[in-house]
Amino acid sequence: MLLESHGICGVGKIPALMCKQRAAELKSIGLIFALFLGPGAVAAADGADELAHINAALKAWIQAIKADSPYLLVDRGAAKLRLMHGKAVMRDIGLIADLLGGRPPIRHVMQDRLRRYRPSDPWASLAPSAFDWEQNLVVDASPTGALFFSDGLLLYADAIWHRSNALALQLQADDLRALYNACEPGISLVVLPVGWQEGLAP
Repeated sequence: MLLESHGICGVGKIPALMCKQRAAELKSIGLIFALFLGPGAVAAADGADELAHINAALKAWIQAIKADSPYLLVDRGAAKLRLMHGKAVMRDIGLIADLLGGRPPIRHVMQDRLRRYRPSDPWASLAPSAFDWEQNLVVDASPTGALFFSDGLLLYADAIWHRSNALALQLQADDLRALYNACEPGISLVVLPVGWQEGLAP
């Protein structure tokens, strides 16, 4: 396949079948080297991927700071969610549950504030219902309210919203109420992975 990409296979005395066999042999040799090198080689590759993920998260954080508007920052290593403006922390929130999985998307955008629970699995199609008209009259969050973000991410306090394999962060009721009142649709949420501080090392 590598030879084909360079326009050599099938030309002159090198038939395509021989090229494919050669590519399979090279792949086998690569696997043998990986076995001899042991898990260190795999760990190095995973480490490089993780470092790239951390750097992308830090870049998204810097962009949020420069935007000069409120945003949410999840520090998974510290189990914290922070309401930020620039570098200033306006509210520091401890997470009850982090259900974001191994490597979730770095940036999410808030789609809606939901005052009432509505059954749906997954959350990808959630939207305000006909019974959410009172959110135009009542600012404060209801006990079963939630904040719905892109990629199906949900911030909630009441465990009624819990779904297995769904992107979610569970907060205390008072913290959710504060965010519900402070956050408008369009606010961004940046996720810093565990070990992100190591990405700052030279």
